[in-house]
Amino acid sequence: MTESPSRKTLPLVVICIGVIMLIMIFKNKLVHYGLNVGFLNIANVIIFFLTYFSFLIQLKGVSSKSAHAFVRGLYASLMLKMFVIIGGLFIYIYGFGGSVNVPALFVAMVLYLVYTSIEVKQLMKIARKKTDD
Repeated sequence: MTESPSRKTLPLVVICIGVIMLIMIFKNKLVHYGLNVGFLNIANVIIFFLTYFSFLIQLKGVSSKSAHAFVRGLYASLMLKMFVIIGGLFIYIYGFGGSVNVPALFVAMVLYLVYTSIEVKQLMKIARKKTDD
């Protein structure tokens, strides 16, 4: 019996909710250290949805019998993430007139790495199960 995609993406949802809760709990400290809390919340949600849709695209590729489908899914998810993040950065930089909150950008990069590592770990579990079958 295969697990549903919602079950496989549960760790992503837990991370997203956890980060939102941590931002709310430590809001005053984050502001004290110069982090833009609104940017962090928006970045967290955007990165969550990007990772979620990327996971679904790659899940189709992993479950396919064709190696070409896997590579197409990998490239499609990579391009999706790259264009959305670059577009978001341009909107953020030009929307604020070049005034960028660098510490918040670095926290967003760490969030991206966390979400991506969870995504890869889940996909590796699925690929491993597929080869065992």
